[in-house]
Amino acid sequence: MKKLTCALCVLFLLGLLTACGDEVADDPNLSEEAKALVEEVGGPFSESEFEKFMADLPEIPNITVESRKNMGEVSGEALSAQILSAVEEQGWEKERFMYIYSHAMTMMGMQQMETMNTQMQAQMEDMPEEQKKMMEQMLAQQMGGQMEAYKAEVDKQIPASEQAIIMDNMDDLCTAFGVQKQ
Repeated sequence: MKKLTCALCVLFLLGLLTACGDEVADDPNLSEEAKALVEEVGGPFSESEFEKFMADLPEIPNITVESRKNMGEVSGEALSAQILSAVEEQGWEKERFMYIYSHAMTMMGMQQMETMNTQMQAQMEDMPEEQKKMMEQMLAQQMGGQMEAYKAEVDKQIPASEQAIIMDNMDDLCTAFGVQKQ
């Protein structure tokens, strides 16, 4: 009877671990392509892996300069061969580092867009009513839901658990990359 109880406990624990461990498959926002990529690079990163990423950034020469230069670029090589060599010297697989780097940069870009939007809204508060209405119309025409669409696309590509880790570390990430926090 004791062996049966132990066996049932082990099976129960394995079931719990299996159910809790597949957060990527359960993330309703992620696209199938993103799920496949996450699995291909070894699963979503953890808080401790992101902490290692943050700790290693200062040891990688020129990454902040190159990051500022490439922020917002959609195509082309994000990092030079020299930087990728330094990444490997820090003990990273290039693909894993690039995975974390690209997600961090995407979230930082989104944060910067949200900050700019907030600043524009604050500046409009002090405008005369007529000018404020014109600015609101202009922004609505230019932005027209772009921020919401961008956020929805980010949600399709970056697991929610990773988004939370990055947002919890956004101030340090901005400092590491030399991006002005607003």
